[in-house]
Amino acid sequence: MTTSDTFAPPNSTTHPKSSELAIGWISQPNGRGTIDILQSCALTTFLCAWSVLFLNIAAERETRLDFFKNKIRWMAFVMFFPEVLTAIAAEQWRSARQSVEDFVQLRKEWEVALDSSKSPEKLSRIRSNLSCIKSFPWTMRHAFYADMGGLRLDCPDFTPFPIDSQQTVYLIRYGYLDYPEIKERAIWDKNKADGFARFLCLVQITWFAIQAFGRCAQHLALSTFELSTLAFIFCTINTFFFLQHKPLDVETPIALQSTTKLEEILIRAGDQARERYNDTPLDFIRPRTRTTSLIAPFWFGMRAVFRWGSKRDSLPVMTFSNTDPVPPRGMKLSDTLYVNFFALAYYSIHLAAWHFTFPTPVERILWRTTSLTLLGLLIFYLFAIAFGTVMASRLARWGFNNNEANTILAVASLLPPWAAFLVHSPVIITYILARSYIIVEGFVSLRTLPKSAFESINWSNFLPHL
Repeated sequence: MTTSDTFAPPNSTTHPKSSELAIGWISQPNGRGTIDILQSCALTTFLCAWSVLFLNIAAERETRLDFFKNKIRWMAFVMFFPEVLTAIAAEQWRSARQSVEDFVQLRKEWEVALDSSKSPEKLSRIRSNLSCIKSFPWTMRHAFYADMGGLRLDCPDFTPFPIDSQQTVYLIRYGYLDYPEIKERAIWDKNKADGFARFLCLVQITWFAIQAFGRCAQHLALSTFELSTLAFIFCTINTFFFLQHKPLDVETPIALQSTTKLEEILIRAGDQARERYNDTPLDFIRPRTRTTSLIAPFWFGMRAVFRWGSKRDSLPVMTFSNTDPVPPRGMKLSDTLYVNFFALAYYSIHLAAWHFTFPTPVERILWRTTSLTLLGLLIFYLFAIAFGTVMASRLARWGFNNNEANTILAVASLLPPWAAFLVHSPVIITYILARSYIIVEGFVSLRTLPKSAFESINWSNFLPHL
């Protein structure tokens, strides 16, 4: 036996012999069988895809069946774009952090105004708000709850509609709302399955990861299905971190009563409030899409190709879309760098199967090709965002004779629908095809695996013993 044979990895494609392969369905007399691999991967992936969906509050007219269908659609989306969900979670987390900072700043403004204001009515209101914010401080959970549509503004002259955390700060700062007395525990109580769902999923993915790393430590082969599941787990853990304060499956919002008419609020806001709104009359408070958002260009492409989320049944909306970028001041440089590193790491996990044993050479080539394609599409996407951000104004002037568009999305919006479809569809369809092969190959490759893939881990090797 040569040195290269001795240290060749279990999944290596170096001169595989038929006697070293297990072909067909394998039962589990003393080790593990094909059904064990299939069940473990499928269960872990399902738990991750289901429990990681922290969707915004549904509209009141939506039934339980509608909610279930919507969650199934999002599960299908997560199967193809798990890294996108993590990026969405990162933007929601940053928005919540900025919301907490805004309320801290508002509290400081009240403390300063308490010493400088001479109006008895204003002083009374400031003291009341200060007392409330000290008793019920604005937390990350409050911010997530507001951004997911948990707060409804009820004005005397208009139908109630949702307001996000930034709009809530605006209304309180200008005296249209009193600081809400909302206990963090009250939001937690609306959370129907938060703790149990997360705990169940974390237990499963922890055990799965321990087994996978244990197999690698003992040079036992992994299947491509298990490798894909590890990549899915990597996304799930990051998403859980960003959404650790967001309630899960909340059904009912909290109404905030305002004695001021909405018409008066809009008149005082000036010209900015006269523009046509897309969601609610307070859209002018929410900023235009920031250039630092990594998700906004993706959703623009999805809408251009599939018309995802472009339909509005009525205005104002009764809930916020799960696809809207929400950080009012955009993402920080550290956030952007982390998301980029995360995405590169996620796609690199699939490249770990470069030397795995596949049922046929064609499947091995296809796996390598699709893995490189996914990584290449990510790099192309990031480069396109950087290029578009720098060149947006020039592209608008040169291509459309427009001097107002100064962001990549503003320029893209100038494209007619057919042109937007032609620009975005090759990239999105190529990604979906490549991702589909990764998913399908995980299943079909179970028909032929190295025999060591069905050997159980010898746990005693990891424990001190005589």
